[in-house]
Amino acid sequence: MKNLFRTVLLVLLLLSLLVLVPSGAIMAEAEVIELPLDMREGIKQAIAPHAESYLSNWEYEDPSLHIKIDQGRVNDTNCLIAHVTIANASQIRSMFMGSYGSPSEEWGTTLAKNAKAVLAISGDSFHKHSNIGLVAKQGKLYRNKCDRLEDKSGLRYDVLIIDENGDLHILPQATSADVDAFPGTIVNGFTFGPGLVIDGVKQTGFVNMNNASDKPAQRMCIAQTGPLEYLCVYTEGPEDTGSTGLTLDQFADFVYSLGNVRNAYNLDGGVTTWMVFKQDGNSYAKINGTNPKKRPIADILYFATAWQE
Repeated sequence: MKNLFRTVLLVLLLLSLLVLVPSGAIMAEAEVIELPLDMREGIKQAIAPHAESYLSNWEYEDPSLHIKIDQGRVNDTNCLIAHVTIANASQIRSMFMGSYGSPSEEWGTTLAKNAKAVLAISGDSFHKHSNIGLVAKQGKLYRNKCDRLEDKSGLRYDVLIIDENGDLHILPQATSADVDAFPGTIVNGFTFGPGLVIDGVKQTGFVNMNNASDKPAQRMCIAQTGPLEYLCVYTEGPEDTGSTGLTLDQFADFVYSLGNVRNAYNLDGGVTTWMVFKQDGNSYAKINGTNPKKRPIADILYFATAWQE
């Protein structure tokens, strides 16, 4: 009789648990994963941004990624500052349009959609032209020709390396030997620049390397403020309503003033400047600038979610 009583009690407890457990028995586990290193495989296995994680048109948060975009004004110019924190280094990524060396270009919104990016900014487009500099995408080194100069000026580009830890490293006026001597793993490499802040030191005296250094223009940079913490900083140009634009010296001053900036690297600007984020948690949109002029781009630097439900 005692055993029967225990059996009945056990059955009743199990039934009560079934009432408490959501339909589908045990809910599927969710976890933060490491995304594939390879560029193409990463696109195939990309996780779409979670609709419920959009807190507004300017903020996204899930257990692997937090992005908050602030709107501001500096030197009579409108600006956007995206504060980004990721859970692991695989979430800061880059991709280019088409195959290496092809002239293929696309709208930044299309590239962001293809990558299932949460936030994307324009890259450097060096993979498709010039045949100089450093080009690396998602662990694959496509080109290290930093000694090949674009002209006879004797000037070399500052290059940006993002390593296996998600850390930014800027090699000033890099040579191919400098790149070969890099002690870490080159995951992504960019050639544009210049470095605005290098190892915590604000840079000055910029020269014109196809970046309109002394002219007010639209500007974009990627910066690191701590382990797996970044800023994407955009400022409008004189073609945008109500803005005068910044020179590179002014841009470097502004980025440095944001505080705790370890390294900051200038990326492609002008009408090829893109900052892409979903609006109303629905469609990808170019959220920077009022100038109706825009150009397609060849590559993006982006942040992806690693929260797999």
